[in-house]
Amino acid sequence: MTTRSNELTSTRDEVVERLIVGMVRFGRAVRSRSGDWGHAVPDLTRADIVTLGAIERGGSTRPGQIAATLGVDPSVVSRQLATLHRLDLIERTVDPLDGRAELIGISTQGREQLHRARAAMCEALAARLTEWDLAAISRATAVVEDLSNLLDHPIEPADSRFRAETKEAHV
Repeated sequence: MTTRSNELTSTRDEVVERLIVGMVRFGRAVRSRSGDWGHAVPDLTRADIVTLGAIERGGSTRPGQIAATLGVDPSVVSRQLATLHRLDLIERTVDPLDGRAELIGISTQGREQLHRARAAMCEALAARLTEWDLAAISRATAVVEDLSNLLDHPIEPADSRFRAETKEAHV
C-alpha cells in the first residue's frame, strides 16, 4: 500500500530528475552556441568571458577570490588570467594592503570586449525567443536566477550533517 506522502515524494523526485536533465541540456546548449556570438569577440572563449564577467562584478580582487567566485581551482584561474593579461583585457596591480599579493581588475579594453560579447549573446538569444512575450522571458529569468542562487553554495552531504549532530550530542 502506497501512502500519499510516498506518492508525492516519488512525483517530486521524478520532477527534480527531469529538472536536472533539463539543466544539463540547457548548459550544453549554451556552451555549444558560442558560434552564435563568437564572431563578436573572436579572440575570447566562453571561459574568458565568464572570467572577465567575474572580474567586472567583483572589482579589483585577488586571483584566489576570482577562483572562489567561479568555483574552480586557482590554477585554472591562473592560466585564464595569463591569457587575459596577454590580450590586455585585465590589469594587474599590487595589493596596497599586502604588497606581496596582486589585485586583478578589468581593463578598458577588457570591459569593451566583455560588453561586445554580452551584446552578441543577448542578440543571439533574443533571436531564439521571438515567440516568447516579455512576461514569459521575465518568468524564465526569475527561475534561472532563483536556481542560480540556490545552487551557488555547496550543501553538506546528509551523512556529514548527521556526524556533526551526533558529535554535538556527545559533547
